[in-house]
Amino acid sequence: MKVYFSFICFLFFFSLQISNVSGQTFFFRDDSFLVLKTNGDTLKNPWAGGFNSVQFSKIDLDLDGVKDLFVFDRTGNRISTYLNSGAPNQIDYTHAPNFIENFPEGLRNWVLLRDYNCDGKMDIFTSSSSGIAAYKNTSNTTLQFTLDTNLIHSNFNPNFINIWNFGDFIPAIDDIDGDGDLDILAIDQSFTRVQYHKNLSMETLGNCDSLYFQLTNKCWGYFKFKNNNVHELFDTCSLNVSNPEDITPIQHLDFGSALLTIDVDSNDTKDLIISSYAKKNFNLLINNDLSGNQTSSSLTSQDTLFPKNNLNTIPLDLNIFPGGYYLDVNNDNIKDLISAPIYPYACKNTNNVWLHKNTHANNKPNFKYIQNDFLQGGMIEVGEGSQPVFFDYNADSLMDIVIGNHGVFDETNQLFFNSSLFLYENIGTANTPIYQLVDTNYAGISSMILNLDSNDKTLGLSPTFGDLDNDNDLDMLIGDYNGYIHYFTNTGGAGNTASFSLTQINYLDIQGSDAKPFLYDLNKDNLLDVIVGNKKGTFTYFENNGTPTNPNFSFVTDSLGKVTTRGFYNPRGNSHPFIIDSSGTSILFSGSESGYLFKYGNIDGNLNGTFSIDSAYLDIWEGIRSSISITDVTNDGILDMLIGNYSGGVAFYNGSNSNSSSIEQKYGLTEIKIYPNPTKNTITINIQENALNNASVKIIDLLGKEIYSQKINHQITTLNMMNYAKGIYCIKFSNNKGSRLSKIVKN
Repeated sequence: MKVYFSFICFLFFFSLQISNVSGQTFFFRDDSFLVLKTNGDTLKNPWAGGFNSVQFSKIDLDLDGVKDLFVFDRTGNRISTYLNSGAPNQIDYTHAPNFIENFPEGLRNWVLLRDYNCDGKMDIFTSSSSGIAAYKNTSNTTLQFTLDTNLIHSNFNPNFINIWNFGDFIPAIDDIDGDGDLDILAIDQSFTRVQYHKNLSMETLGNCDSLYFQLTNKCWGYFKFKNNNVHELFDTCSLNVSNPEDITPIQHLDFGSALLTIDVDSNDTKDLIISSYAKKNFNLLINNDLSGNQTSSSLTSQDTLFPKNNLNTIPLDLNIFPGGYYLDVNNDNIKDLISAPIYPYACKNTNNVWLHKNTHANNKPNFKYIQNDFLQGGMIEVGEGSQPVFFDYNADSLMDIVIGNHGVFDETNQLFFNSSLFLYENIGTANTPIYQLVDTNYAGISSMILNLDSNDKTLGLSPTFGDLDNDNDLDMLIGDYNGYIHYFTNTGGAGNTASFSLTQINYLDIQGSDAKPFLYDLNKDNLLDVIVGNKKGTFTYFENNGTPTNPNFSFVTDSLGKVTTRGFYNPRGNSHPFIIDSSGTSILFSGSESGYLFKYGNIDGNLNGTFSIDSAYLDIWEGIRSSISITDVTNDGILDMLIGNYSGGVAFYNGSNSNSSSIEQKYGLTEIKIYPNPTKNTITINIQENALNNASVKIIDLLGKEIYSQKINHQITTLNMMNYAKGIYCIKFSNNKGSRLSKIVKN
């Protein structure tokens, strides 16, 4: 997948002048625009895309010797990557989507990064068909991977067969016996016991660069799984015979489980942390094997409240099926614990990434609860299913953002979700938007009874705006997951802040599934029509046969353009239309179930015919069930784009009429280095190979005010920021080729 990105600083951008939008053909991902919380705090990574059911690993993304962060969201098998500043005892990660394309396509269900060949590079272990696949990290000057095997095999004596692993199970991949190579603990096919696959690389080859496994124990730890997450210890199964398991029928583990191994008591044995479906917490099983023979390890006691302890009085609460990840988050060389849901359905989808700091040692941790929104708290996050729309809610000529969602998880609600509209106000300027969250239940939708069939609330809100009653303010239609569309009249009046009043439930009297309406004059008669996306991936067209003040919609077709966003093997399409008028020509864009964007042409004068199609527009992908909104938010004559995804986040794409895919080509300058960042006193600026002709550096505050300027004639320059207030600043480097901006944090 291709993901383009821009600089981190939000204040200035290279301006591409075009006479109109008809020549625009490209969008570039841009993480730079500032987004604020309701209290004015700045979101660290607002456009990173949200989290649902995420897994964490460390890896050096940019090959600078500092371990960065890899996050895999099982919702849509979505990757996100974050650069680590490397500052000791600090948590400082910056979203860096440009590294996503370096990872292999097709990663699914679960991904763990581990160094299996002891070369200091993190390799990939992931789910494959009934087993485990492995990719070798073959990075040299750039991050890259090569498939090692689609299925890791083990010697089951007498046959070498694949290590079985159900897709909902996450194995433990760790050096269980302490010999330097990575072993595997995997749940067996009966879902009752753990198999120990010992890596024999060190024993047979004298090094750890191979995946050479032998099934050494079919019931490692001598315990049985139980559904209540309190497991049966001291199982009497035999060791290393043809079938050592007790064949007596027992209650087995249901649906899924995840394994994590940590030495929690400093006795050089791996203890086992287990989670299971329908449980909110972990179970820690203690390994007291002091014999040195880890094959015979026996788990003799269990802690059903782990990681709760004397430093952490808050029990883990992740609704269902949590997974645990043991990695150093704050650069103190001590591994911490991150916990997040594994199951991608009906799971907690906000405040669901728990961080426990390890205040002691890797082999004897003491976990202190820090937060339940690690990284997530720095993003736009609306729960599950993000559907953003540009809309000027307060009539100040600055485009705000309204985001509908499928819902925020709520186990007290019989629907398991609360669906609402999130409102982000544009408090910036005509050229530089700055967004601030002002309402998480805009227009009060979450409490409205909109499902008349069940006399209940609804989910899956998808808004669109247009003047339906010719009073010069924009009214609102909202589609929902049942396929209904609801009409809200704007009673605010022209030039005033919008005020919506529910006018009619099930406005168009249609029913399908996942209705996503869009208002647009499709037949060019100066009346707004309605085009509706749906679960099938087609487009339904309702023609407005009314008057400017009294719309009347009639059904025309449920296969507009004879196109679909549904894949060949996928029963869902989840079309989400957005239409622009490009110099008199209609262009239809759509999100989809797959997450790829669709672009359709040959529309005008051909409403009964077949539209032309670009089925993976610009190869942009931000996650499944994508939705889009397009406008010129930077006032440069070029359209910009928001993309929502089912992980609950939003990505921002800057428009361009150039196909330049690199920052250097687009801006004319190569990378500059600024360090330390954050800083308390001075910063050093290294312009590297950039020219010194007419070179200068400037410091700019968040209001766009230039507070310092200096001509430079050396490659390395030091600036003193000691007397500046704490906060975020931009460093602008310029020469005769252009300018480049970077963000700096002053502590």
